Amino acid sequence: MTDQLDAPVQVTDPGFVLHFRDNREPAVDAGLYRIRATQTLPGVDTGDYLAPVEEVFEVRAPQFALADDQVHAVNPAPGGHSDYSTTLAHLTLTNPLLPWMRRLDEPGRADTAPAEPWLALLVFAEGELPADPRADAVTVTMTAEELLTDAEGVRHPRIAPSQIEGDPTAPCRTVDIPGDVFAAVVPRTEELRHLLHVRDVTTDTGLRGEQLAEGAYAVAVSSRLPDRTVQARYAAHLVALEGCRSILADADEGRLTHEVTVRLAALHSWSFTSDPAPGGGFAGRVRHFLFDSTGKKRDLLLRLPPPPAGDGSPARTTALARLESGRVPLPHRLETGEDTYAWYRGPLTAEPAQKLPDTPESGWTSAAQLMVYERAWGLFDAGWGAAWTLGRALALADADFAATLSAWHARARARAAAMAQRLAAPGLGTPASARDAAAFHARALGPRPFGGLLEELAADGTAARLLRAATHPAVARPVPPPPDPARHAPAAGHRGAGRAARTAALLADPPTALRTALAAQLAEAAEPVTAWLRKLRLLHDLPFSALVPDESALPAESLRVFYVDPGWLTALVSGAAGIAITGELDAAVARIAAPWARGDEAVTPRAGVLIRSALVRECPGLLVRPYRGHGDTRKPIAVLRQDTLGPDVLLVLFENVPDEIELAEPPEGLSFGIDTDLEGRRTINLRRVDAPVAQEITGEAFPHPTGPGGLDAHLRPDPAGRPAVLDLRPADGAGLLRALGARLTALGQEAAADFGPAGLATQLVNAPLRQLITREPAR
Repeated sequence: MTDQLDAPVQVTDPGFVLHFRDNREPAVDAGLYRIRATQTLPGVDTGDYLAPVEEVFEVRAPQFALADDQVHAVNPAPGGHSDYSTTLAHLTLTNPLLPWMRRLDEPGRADTAPAEPWLALLVFAEGELPADPRADAVTVTMTAEELLTDAEGVRHPRIAPSQIEGDPTAPCRTVDIPGDVFAAVVPRTEELRHLLHVRDVTTDTGLRGEQLAEGAYAVAVSSRLPDRTVQARYAAHLVALEGCRSILADADEGRLTHEVTVRLAALHSWSFTSDPAPGGGFAGRVRHFLFDSTGKKRDLLLRLPPPPAGDGSPARTTALARLESGRVPLPHRLETGEDTYAWYRGPLTAEPAQKLPDTPESGWTSAAQLMVYERAWGLFDAGWGAAWTLGRALALADADFAATLSAWHARARARAAAMAQRLAAPGLGTPASARDAAAFHARALGPRPFGGLLEELAADGTAARLLRAATHPAVARPVPPPPDPARHAPAAGHRGAGRAARTAALLADPPTALRTALAAQLAEAAEPVTAWLRKLRLLHDLPFSALVPDESALPAESLRVFYVDPGWLTALVSGAAGIAITGELDAAVARIAAPWARGDEAVTPRAGVLIRSALVRECPGLLVRPYRGHGDTRKPIAVLRQDTLGPDVLLVLFENVPDEIELAEPPEGLSFGIDTDLEGRRTINLRRVDAPVAQEITGEAFPHPTGPGGLDAHLRPDPAGRPAVLDLRPADGAGLLRALGARLTALGQEAAADFGPAGLATQLVNAPLRQLITREPAR
């Protein structure tokens, strides 16, 4: 299984149709409303008959707290650890109206259209919030009344008591932000509306892959990028800005200092760690899987690295062939007590494995039967024998499984003996010819073996004659004496010997009807045994050293592909299933009626992937997709198992050997952020805003020309002074928004002249990355 490698590309078939919209303003804001209706009749004095009518109603929306079910998703994932230096955190709300249901204005003031949203997603690094120095998204719980109470040096939302909805003593979570930190991180007032948009999702069942949830959602995007030079932890807070226009104005003008604290309600909070170390993140780690530091392709097969060059002796040539197949030399003690070494290979191989010899009639009953002796070199290949021994040890270690398997064998022996006795019962007769054998066996082995015989007696009148003879005896006849017990008793020590002999003889060459009947009657009892052995066949509960006997075959930060040896799995299952076989009768019954012995158990894996990397921990939803064929005609292969075997080890088993394997970032809906060019400069890869919307404009990025600093010229400094916050300035031609729109217009995108929140989201959206690994055809 050799590989051709392509550079990571963006997924283009996410399985949904997506539309970004600037906003979805409600018909009325949240609050109390009074409706007064009056009626008049021209020229008629109605007096009090048509009195005015008043009704009071309330439009409610979250104000100081937000239920968890109102948050559809966040990105990065809570607790995530990866390279997020190009990612803008975002939060998706289930209610698409919510960000526009309240106002920034304080009592007595009125907004002008278009209304700014009252929500913002702010991201803070460790050490920036005094109450949360480690950026664990810590908040302080207090009541709404306490939040709105004046305190020295604290700026808080200006909301009148009459504007508090619900219970003013209800708890809410708050965050205290130093004034200078708030001013550096919060978007300018004019920028707020560009960082919230509405996402409409409709699924397209014609596309493959996981799909986003269908519906309309509001999306809040942060304007701050994590640091790209050092690892740091960040806390993200969705804050409420209702009644905060004056605070925002002071932030816009730089009037907030470190001595001032801005206290806001935190509606939702989470934290993540950004690690921009070289080789971090999906793209960096996958590239490390595939290429070394010089750009040379790595060997992706699961086997030891080749030893240093040596002579071309037959012994060395043979040893190299064993190593290339995935075998490793391990210490081995012979039955005679001598210490030597043997070749070992687990179920995961670097080449298609040699076929296991046909299973003997009595099954594999010992590891010695499965040891392969290489006479030319005086060595054993212990792989299959070790599998048999391991299966037996795992089965004996599971007391419940051992008891269930033993109970099944006991029941199977009893059922087989009962069926043998039925076939030998004189009342059922014997088949007159081979042509009658099927009918005879069906009657004898059916649920009512003597029922058919009684029905035949009744049908031809024999039953009636027997009844008449029993109730009206014509002549009294002498009763013969009973037989001599001594002549018919079984010999001492041979009680039941005849029954056992009949059963053994029958099972030696059982008729088809017996095979079918016995398997059917034991099927339900076999289910828990079959389920346990199916898991074993998928390598559950095996020690990792049995899969990868030498760590050098799977070093840290590596990916390896492999074939699966079906013979090794057969030996493993044989060892486990054999713990309850005590003789030829058990072996024969298992051969006839046990699903695991007949070969109709679960599908056997044929290939797979092992990943040992921090990527397993950083991307818990990592997708591994195998395919047969190439391009548009390829067909997906079933993934039989995908499990983490440790914090940084992922095992994936496939139903068949794939031609292509696709690694992809988890489709967590969408993510937003920027890009980097080959020189590491930050850029934005441009997308169309005219139809077809969101399609990348090949080879075009912003800024153009890129310049030595890339996008840094359009980033404001964060609290540490590093360029990290989008400098949108929508009213300024030098701001990011206008400059980005001008570049798109120059590229023929006329819609860029009216560049709003939806247009910005289109440029910042980042689809999950994927990496394709292709198996070269055999030469």
